[in-house]
Amino acid sequence: MFGIDYNIDKEENQQTLFDLEIPASKRDEYILSLKPEDYYQGPDVNDYDPDEGNVWMFGIGIKKRGRGKKIPIYIKIYITKVNGAPNYCISFHIAKFEMTFPYKATL
Repeated sequence: MFGIDYNIDKEENQQTLFDLEIPASKRDEYILSLKPEDYYQGPDVNDYDPDEGNVWMFGIGIKKRGRGKKIPIYIKIYITKVNGAPNYCISFHIAKFEMTFPYKATL
């Protein structure tokens, strides 16, 4: 079974869920729905746990309830090397910078 652990210690990750009015469980759906077009950057060095391998960054747009415009969300993940262990999401928050996607034109 595919599982995801989240870095819930980062306030910006929790604040994003609050600001977008989405439950924490909804993050799994967004991550499991990532497409190649959502790729932003990587592989990069995993500063959190170098033994686990590289991190990959993605970006998606999420609409806040009742709003028409999508808010850009920055996602940083790594796939764990341990069989059966959950994968790890380091960041899931409103983007602080503009992202350029090599496989799509706009967010």
